[in-house]
Amino acid sequence: MAAGVFRPSNHRILFIDAYDSFSNNIVSLLEERLEAVNVTVIKIDQSIQEFPAFLRDFDAVVAGPGPGHPENAADVGLIAELWRLHDDYLLPVLGICLGFQSLLLAFGGSIIPLANPRHGIVRQVTSNNTSIFKGLGPISPVHYHSLHAVRGHQDGLELLAWDVQTDNHDFGEAADDGNPDAILMAAKHRTKPFWGLQFHPESICSDQASQQLIDNWWVEARAWNSHRRTYRQNDACIRRGLETAPEMVDLHLDPASLEDLSLHRTSPPTNRGDLMCPLTTAYANHKAHPIVRRTLSLDEKDIPQICALLQMEEENAVVLDSEPHQRADTGEYSIIGCLGPTILKLEYHINTGEVCLLQGTQRSFVNLDSYGDTIFGYLKSFMSTRRAAGGDPRIPFWGGLVGYINYEACLETIDIRTPGHANKPDASFVFVERSVVIDHQHQQLHIQSIIPEDEEWVEMISSKLAAKAEAKAYRSIPIDPYVLHPFITHPDPSSYAKKIGKCQDYIRRGDSYELCLTNRATVETNHLRNPWPLYLHLRSVNAAPFSAYMRLGGITLLSSSPERFMRWTRPAISTTSATEVSTVQFRPIKGTVKRYPNGPHGPAITLEQATALLSTPKERAENLMIVDLIRHDLHGVVGSGNVCVPKLMVVEEYATLFQLVTVVEGSLINQNTCLSHTPRLTTGPANSPSTSRLATPPSSASDAGHLGRRRCKVSDKAAQTSKTGIDVLAASLPPGSMTGAPKRRSCALLRQIEEEQPRGIYSGVVGYMDVGGGGDFSVVIRSAFRWDSDIKYDAERQEKRDTWNVGAGGAITALSTEQGEWEEMTAKLGSTLTMFG
Repeated sequence: MAAGVFRPSNHRILFIDAYDSFSNNIVSLLEERLEAVNVTVIKIDQSIQEFPAFLRDFDAVVAGPGPGHPENAADVGLIAELWRLHDDYLLPVLGICLGFQSLLLAFGGSIIPLANPRHGIVRQVTSNNTSIFKGLGPISPVHYHSLHAVRGHQDGLELLAWDVQTDNHDFGEAADDGNPDAILMAAKHRTKPFWGLQFHPESICSDQASQQLIDNWWVEARAWNSHRRTYRQNDACIRRGLETAPEMVDLHLDPASLEDLSLHRTSPPTNRGDLMCPLTTAYANHKAHPIVRRTLSLDEKDIPQICALLQMEEENAVVLDSEPHQRADTGEYSIIGCLGPTILKLEYHINTGEVCLLQGTQRSFVNLDSYGDTIFGYLKSFMSTRRAAGGDPRIPFWGGLVGYINYEACLETIDIRTPGHANKPDASFVFVERSVVIDHQHQQLHIQSIIPEDEEWVEMISSKLAAKAEAKAYRSIPIDPYVLHPFITHPDPSSYAKKIGKCQDYIRRGDSYELCLTNRATVETNHLRNPWPLYLHLRSVNAAPFSAYMRLGGITLLSSSPERFMRWTRPAISTTSATEVSTVQFRPIKGTVKRYPNGPHGPAITLEQATALLSTPKERAENLMIVDLIRHDLHGVVGSGNVCVPKLMVVEEYATLFQLVTVVEGSLINQNTCLSHTPRLTTGPANSPSTSRLATPPSSASDAGHLGRRRCKVSDKAAQTSKTGIDVLAASLPPGSMTGAPKRRSCALLRQIEEEQPRGIYSGVVGYMDVGGGGDFSVVIRSAFRWDSDIKYDAERQEKRDTWNVGAGGAITALSTEQGEWEEMTAKLGSTLTMFG
């Protein structure tokens, strides 16, 4: 699946992608379940000369799902040509969802909207026990469809399966939902090798019997080929007539064939741009230099006290703060960047094609032409020249880039262009060479520097932090609203209701499965030269594991986010092959209920009550759609057989809300490695106060496990070359929990519905890329931000005023209600607005 990967096989299947956000999951299902099969992916609008001849090199075709209507030629593209193939070019075809509807339409059927669309819903399907359903009995797949197919009078089709209303009383949907009593779910052509399924067998919540259908279809497809088809006379058939950009086709061919086709991607050079720039860092070109560090006991100090002892400057500051809400796997560490006046900063403005590097009074620009025309190509190159060979393997951050990527910069990754703003960077990072990392679990402080021979600074900071802090001097105190004089502009209920209606209109038309609608409140306050006390108040009233305080590039971010977007571990050498393995993790949150439904002074609901409220079909569907979308994004980089879901829809408790959380993981495998960047401690005990250095012996890939919903396996089929977590990051933005699915179509629709108002850093991501090869980013939600350029002067009051932006929203589905969505959005807003008094 991943570009440039060659998997030896005896069989080829062509997958036609209709720009869906689940396509890679289908490809993975095919490659995992079917022996010796490689899948080639093309888009529905691929320009291919002699399409029938092109198909001769494939054993079968799968016509995938996608947004839109099968009557719209632009929505189905090449899929429609499959049903018109001359008998001489026939080959087995399986249509899924949109592909199924296109099949029915081509042979006399009609496509009708459902009264109540079904997206992310598990439904029982009953078959006639023939063809690919033979021996399966009832199955329980996931449904994603707003439209349904109705058979014509003379269509040549044999109907195979139905969603019967009376069979689904236990699936949480009312019998009088307005939909037909029986909805066609599967069909086949009587004489041509065409099959179709309305549902999605690849979803993480579809049962095993639903996936068995793929095996059964493949048996029938191969049987048809053995009796009826002569093909693959010339392997060069696959090379005919492809007129497309390199990134549009992903052929699993020998690299030599890829060279002939010019379909391989060219990696951006790693020695241009930033290395040609006069601005640099003390760490640059010192990849093998050991890290200087010292470990101290935390001694009951907290983040506010530590930052006060460090005398954190007001101009630039980065604090990634997990202290207020520690939990296993999400709140173990906090990171404080120690930034000096010569810190190197990277800023990126969309639509400019260049990165600005700033250091002190110096400024330089790097053209992105040499980096694939993307900020991510440059970031990958930048970090590849600044890799560390040593550091405490328990500590996730040794040094590296810390910053944010806003929502509009995320949209660039899916080719949605938006206007930029000259004074507001869309991405901004600082290269942190000196840092303090707090290990909350072991109550330790780690002072570390990646600057060569920086022992003096480490000792100086260690002495400062070893001093006794005055606890009362740095504790958070409520911000007096009479000091802030806040003026809050809330979203308009009627306007939000209209936007919900527009979302549901698009969903009913089949243009989206789910749309993550957002809105914004603004808060004008007296100007705060130092907003740190305001952040301390936020963290005290809305504790969260991914809190952050950031002053970068003219923006101040106060975040109390509960949601990890993506983390990737440092690569480790596999014990079974000459590969490096990095584990990638996503933790999408979808599904929210208030912890205090009757106000902050009322009783809190219990975890058991919250679990019951979040177990409805609507809440689970919201979460499932994003989980399947993330699996698709991840499969696209790590390949088939390397994605799993170890935690599915678990309710987690936060200060003001309960959230439905899933964990999705993947194994990123790289070949041809010569160094491990996973170190081993070579000094004394972990709590030793002595200054120490670390060496890097070989290590093992402890994250490898067994394939399944609970554990990931490491599949040799998807071994990559030069793939890092940054590749996964670029392929997965914007965060699916903030967009909906299918992602690209949904984001385009949301731009219209939200009246093209920029979301800014809200809905973007904030985090770090570590010099050891790891990284961690959270989704910017439950947050407030301001721009220095938006500070106003109030002539009447004769004072400066800040404008804080607070975003919130929710996932709109066919099951949403205006009142329910309004309450969810305002509950999320309220959790942040509380800090203003």
